[in-house]
Amino acid sequence: MRRIKAAFAGIAAMLGLAIAAPASAQIFFFPPQHQGQPVSGAEPGLFVPTMTNGQPADIRANLVWNLRSSLNVAALNCQFWPSAMSVDNYNAILTHHADELNAAYEGLQAYFRRTVGRRWQATMDEYTTTMYQSYVRVGSQRSFCHAAADIARDALARPKGQLHITAQNRMREMRNSLVSYADATMPYHEPVPLPPLLRLDDRCWRGSSYNSGRC
Repeated sequence: MRRIKAAFAGIAAMLGLAIAAPASAQIFFFPPQHQGQPVSGAEPGLFVPTMTNGQPADIRANLVWNLRSSLNVAALNCQFWPSAMSVDNYNAILTHHADELNAAYEGLQAYFRRTVGRRWQATMDEYTTTMYQSYVRVGSQRSFCHAAADIARDALARPKGQLHITAQNRMREMRNSLVSYADATMPYHEPVPLPPLLRLDDRCWRGSSYNSGRC
């Protein structure tokens, strides 16, 4: 038993060298690249659900509200990474860009009143709930949180009335971040190589001590 414990201790030491724990202040050494081209908000497949028969004002309102929704999800789901300040930045965006966000919400209301009729409120509630859910991806949480943190800082740097510019420039990146989660130095499709297991035959031992020099 003492030999087995000593062998496991050696294996743990080797694995500790091979798979170093990331620093607590970051979630990637080199983040994946998710940047994309600017969008208008009408691109097929960009948003879930898809807005149908939207006019330019509707599309812009939907674009801005998708940005808000994604940052709201980040505020809820990215608190494991304190230095991202996801909650503080989200609350600051709500204050700094309050007028533009209110206009976007009113724009969505106008769209659903025009296209749905009497059931517009229930339909809009279903629509926005699905919108929020589209930004929840367990397997890509790290890459999403990384992108959302950077995009939130971009949004805060914009003057009032220009939140839509951040949405146009960065929503493709936000959507792309929901796909991959691996550090750029260790792509998810390439397994991390592990060191070979230690030998445990008799020639590797001197009494109860493991002799790594002989094995």
